[in-house]
Amino acid sequence: MSKIPESITVVSPQDLEQNPFDPGAAIAHNAPNVQWDSRAIGQQFFSIRGISSLGTPANYSDGTVAFNIDGVPNSMMSASNVLLDVNRVEVLRGPQGTLWGTNALGGAINVITNQPDGTRDIHFTTEVGTNGYRMGDMVVGGNIIPDALDGRMALRFAHQNGDVSSLFTDDLDKRDIAAFRGGLRFTGIDNTTVTLTGSYLHDEGNAPFYLLANTPQFPISGTLTEPNSVTTQGGATLTVERQFDSFMLTSISAFQRNELNSRTDNTDLLLYNALGYPAVSSVGTLDDKENIFSQELRLSSLPGSPIRWTVGVSALRSELNRACISAQCAPFPYFNSLTMNTDLNTTSLGLFGDISIPLGEKWEFSIGGRLSHDAIDLSIGNSQAVAGLTGSNSTSQTYPTGRMALTYKWTDDVRTYVSLARGHATQVYPLFGYPVNGVVSPPYPAATDWTYEAGIKANLLNDRLEVNASVFHNDIKNGVMSYPDPALGAFVTTYQDYQTSGFELQGRVLVADGLTFTGGVGYTYSELGVNGAILNTVAGNGVPNVPQWTVTTGLQHTVSASFLNLPGSLSSAVQYQFTGSRPADIDDSFELKPYHIVDARLGWKNGTKDLEIYAFGRNLLDQRYATYGALYLGVETVAVAPGRTVGLGVTKSF
Repeated sequence: MSKIPESITVVSPQDLEQNPFDPGAAIAHNAPNVQWDSRAIGQQFFSIRGISSLGTPANYSDGTVAFNIDGVPNSMMSASNVLLDVNRVEVLRGPQGTLWGTNALGGAINVITNQPDGTRDIHFTTEVGTNGYRMGDMVVGGNIIPDALDGRMALRFAHQNGDVSSLFTDDLDKRDIAAFRGGLRFTGIDNTTVTLTGSYLHDEGNAPFYLLANTPQFPISGTLTEPNSVTTQGGATLTVERQFDSFMLTSISAFQRNELNSRTDNTDLLLYNALGYPAVSSVGTLDDKENIFSQELRLSSLPGSPIRWTVGVSALRSELNRACISAQCAPFPYFNSLTMNTDLNTTSLGLFGDISIPLGEKWEFSIGGRLSHDAIDLSIGNSQAVAGLTGSNSTSQTYPTGRMALTYKWTDDVRTYVSLARGHATQVYPLFGYPVNGVVSPPYPAATDWTYEAGIKANLLNDRLEVNASVFHNDIKNGVMSYPDPALGAFVTTYQDYQTSGFELQGRVLVADGLTFTGGVGYTYSELGVNGAILNTVAGNGVPNVPQWTVTTGLQHTVSASFLNLPGSLSSAVQYQFTGSRPADIDDSFELKPYHIVDARLGWKNGTKDLEIYAFGRNLLDQRYATYGALYLGVETVAVAPGRTVGLGVTKSF
C-alpha cells in the first residue's frame, strides 16, 4: 500500500469485531473522511470525502462508493452484508473506476476474506453481553487432499434484543443473524489455483421506519404496527488464477442473489401528535429481489515487477424486481390496494488498463483508464393492470474514466505524489415512483467528477513510525439526490452540482515493545452548487450526512501475564472515534448532532495461545447517535444507532 499513489486505510478484522452486526459502521469509524449512513436494513450506503448519495439512494446502483468482496462487485443491497472471516478491508479514496468499475466516484471499499489456503485453522468464539447480546463463531480450515485440495468454512449466529422503546409494540431494533462463508481451493495443476467460494446470510430485524427526534425518553417509537424486515443474501464465486512466465491471468465469475422483504407502518403516533394529525395506520410492504451475474478477466504483472500493469475486461448483469404496496409506489386511491411491480435490468461492460512506470531512480508515472458501456431497461406494471400506471423506458451510455499520478521517491521510506482522476456513475431511474398517464420519466443524468489530490507516505524509524497524509478537491456534476418532500409527503428525486475539499492524516507509532498507538484525522468541507434541477435554492448548503471532522485513535498494549503469576499474556485495547455534526438534508433543515464512540477490550491468552478469555465494552458512552436524518412532514426524524453493550467472550483454538 505504501507504493500506491492514493489515500488508503486498511481496517483490520479486530476493528470489525467492534460492531459485528454492522460492519459498515465499523469501517467508517476506523477510516477518516468515511461515513456510513444507515436508515434501515437494505437502505444503507457509504460516502467518502463528502461524495455521497445526496439524501438516500434512488436505487441500489445509485451509489458513489464501489463495494467489492474478493474482487466481486456488490450492489448497495448487499453492502450491509455481515463480513465473516475477513482478512482485511481496504478503503481507497478518490475515483476508482479504472479497476473497480462504475459508481466509484468517491472511492472503493474492498473486502478481502481469508481464503482456503491449506493453513490449519480451527477455532470457536462465543460472546454474551447486555441487551440479550449473544454471538457464536466457528472457523474450520485446512488441507483436505495433500498438494491438491484445501478447504475453509466459517459460521456465525448472533442475536441482540431491541433497545428502542415502543408505545404499542415490542422493543424495536432487534436483530437475528445467521451467516455462512466457505470455499474449496484446488491446486493440483502447476502454477494454477481454482477457488470456489459460497456465502449465505439471513438477517431479520424490526428497526422502525423513523423516530421523532428530540422527544422525551428518546429513543422511543410510536409506530402503530411492529415493523419487520428480512434480508437474505447468497452467492458463489469461481476464481481461476494461472501464473505464466511474465504475467498472471485471473478470471472471476460470480453470481449473487439478494432479497429484502419489509413491512413498515409510516404512521407514528408521536410524530402525528406533534403535527396535530389523526394517527391512522398506513402499512406498506416492499419485496425486492436482485440477481447479479459478473465476469472479469484480467492480465497483470507478477509481484515485484519493476513495471506494474493490469489490463482486463468485465461484464455485469443486474436483474432487479420490486413489488411494492405503499404511498411511495402508487398514488391515491391505489396505494393501499394495488401492488406496483418494477423491473430494472442493467448490463455494464468495461475495458480497462493501468500501468505504473519508473522514470529513473526517483520518479514513477502511473496512468489508467476504463471505457464503460451501460444499458438500462425499466418497466413498471401493477396488479390491477391500470393503464395509466404502466410504462417503460430505457437508456444507454458509453463513457471513459481514468486516473494518472506522478510519484517522487525522496528515500526508500518517504515518497510524495500528485494525482488527477475522472469519475463517472451510471444514469439513475428511481425505484420509488410510478408512471404518470402511462409515461415513465427519463433517467436522471449520470454524476461525474474530477478529483485532484496530493499526498505523502512515510515509513520511518525502522517501521516504528508510519505517517500518511493527503489533501484533495472534488468537483461533482449532477449528483443525484432523493429525499422526502414535506409538501408532498413522498420521496422526490432531483440532481445538483457540489464540491468537497479537505485532508486526511493517518499514522501508527510503535511506542514501545507491545504498545502501539494508531490515529487518523479527516476534514471535509462540502458545498452544494448553483447548477442543477433545483438551481440555487440550496446553494451553499453542506452535503447531507457529511461531517466536517472525523477522528479515530486507538491504543493497543500486550504484556506478559507473569506479574500476576499467570502464564501467557494480557492484552488491552481502547479505541475512540469522533464524528462531527452534519446537515440532515439538502435544505439544511436541521443538523445531526456530533457523537463520540469509545470501545475497550481486555483479554488474557494462555501460554500455548490456544485459549483467550476477554471482556469487551462497545459504545461505552452509550451514545444514541443518529445514523440518518430527514424532515418528514415538516418534523425532524432520525434513525438511531444501538446503545452500549458490555460482555465476555471466549476463543478456543484446536
